[in-house]
Amino acid sequence: MRMPLKVTSRSFFGPVAPTVSTTPAPSPPPSSTSDPSNNFRQLALASSACYLTPRILASAFSTSARQRKHLYSYYNPHSSSFMRRPTLAAPFLITVAAFLSTGNGPTGRTTRTFSDAASTHMGGSQRKDEGGNDCPFYGCPLHPVDVHYNTEPLKAILQNMRDIPAEKVDAEVLKGDSQTSGWNRRDAATLTLIGYKGGPVLQQINQDRAVVVSPFFAQVLDEDKENEKPNGGETKVDQSLHHKERILLGVFDGHAARGEIVSEYTVQTLPSTLAKKLADLPSDTEQPAEREASTIRALHESFVEMDTTAPADPSGGCTATVILRQDEKIYVANAGDSRSFVVAYRPSTKKVHLVYISREDKPSLPDEKARVESMGGQVYIPMRGTSRVVYHDPITGSPSGLAMSRSIGDWAAGKLGVIPDPIVDVMEIPQIVEAVIKNETTASGANDDCYVVDEAGELDTSSCSDERKALLEEQSNNSQKDDVYIFGVSATDGLMDYLAAEEIAKVLASALFDSGATHPVTACELLIFSAANGWQQDKQGRYRDDIAIAVSALRRPPTKE
Repeated sequence: MRMPLKVTSRSFFGPVAPTVSTTPAPSPPPSSTSDPSNNFRQLALASSACYLTPRILASAFSTSARQRKHLYSYYNPHSSSFMRRPTLAAPFLITVAAFLSTGNGPTGRTTRTFSDAASTHMGGSQRKDEGGNDCPFYGCPLHPVDVHYNTEPLKAILQNMRDIPAEKVDAEVLKGDSQTSGWNRRDAATLTLIGYKGGPVLQQINQDRAVVVSPFFAQVLDEDKENEKPNGGETKVDQSLHHKERILLGVFDGHAARGEIVSEYTVQTLPSTLAKKLADLPSDTEQPAEREASTIRALHESFVEMDTTAPADPSGGCTATVILRQDEKIYVANAGDSRSFVVAYRPSTKKVHLVYISREDKPSLPDEKARVESMGGQVYIPMRGTSRVVYHDPITGSPSGLAMSRSIGDWAAGKLGVIPDPIVDVMEIPQIVEAVIKNETTASGANDDCYVVDEAGELDTSSCSDERKALLEEQSNNSQKDDVYIFGVSATDGLMDYLAAEEIAKVLASALFDSGATHPVTACELLIFSAANGWQQDKQGRYRDDIAIAVSALRRPPTKE
């Protein structure tokens, strides 16, 4: 069930929970050297070191339960003129089955460690973030911190940010904390909150991951021609984008044993993998159709590559949903039940338009169910609750159920029709802007004629006052002015199960673009605690899923750029 979001003021946080120790969880005993993902497991655990949680998380919000409702896009994604779901040509339809005959890992996947991937994907550092830290070649990724279980200095920074408008958040407020080096900006934010899944508090692990890379660069080091270059190895860059912005954001929700290892691998590796694949795109001016098809193919191949190379042996998987802004287009690639949505916002009217939202890839969907069953799998559809793909857990050998029909990893379920192939949708930014302005112009009646009733009771269109004519003209001009902002949101089901996309969009639109509003980090904090309160009321502290959210501005009006 979802909880209605109530916001009364910026100072909405009261006591959130009894104080618990934030001492990092003890490291697991050293694994055998035969474990191919030991190095990466330690990195994944380090990412969750401060994510300790009590059985309950109280919230200062007072909310009441309401029935879960279906979400529909403001514009129908299946009939919209600015969004299309392309069909890849047959040579590029890469599925799990296509990889079963390659590699040396289970079910054809190549077993790799994170150290292997790092040497292959990360490349040399050529950029620095605001804190002076080195960044990968594709840009400076912004990763989330836990909103509650973190260091005391970081808690103080979050508290201070709640009490001031976004415009006043600067380096002095952030106090030079390395974890907040990406917060001195207003166009993007990402946060997380560890869940509670039973058992001792110190054994809780956050399996959710998120990332924002803005700007996102497509470039690779051409090692094959390294000796031919004057500087011993220059960077090959997509030259058509020197004057344009490319942005990437997404979330990855791990599940099952070792799910946090797969999600950590994916969030660290997918951006570099995708950046390399985007480096050699055709020109957007000379070959726009080929460029779009190549971008779709790059997203598709990146997801499949994550699946085949992830340290998912013997188990573990994650969802993957990402938004890529490139040229004047927005691409959304999704596999699993996390969600991404695109929102348009006009500060002049304060209207928020939910343009698009990705679907949840559930086994009960007719097309997904048919594929799973055609590959020998079984779909369990209960009277209440979520549908699942039934498979045997490779660790315990007992029957288990996966609550999605597409994912990264989950190799045991992959044999039964669970695939990593994303559904990729494409939206045209100019068409979104045009549709939003046209809709609001028509709805406001700004183009209505001025009618006056004369003494005889007849309509007289020639007797409208000058003031009335001026007002109508001003309304018309304002309604047709391009002040349309567009932003993207990716969130795991820990958030989406208790908050509607429309509610999330309204809170974030104001934080991103309105003067005097709260900072986007604070807005994400509000949303996370509100969802946590929903889990608390629904489950009474017995369970709370991990929560992660990533948000980024994707388009600003020309006058604002």
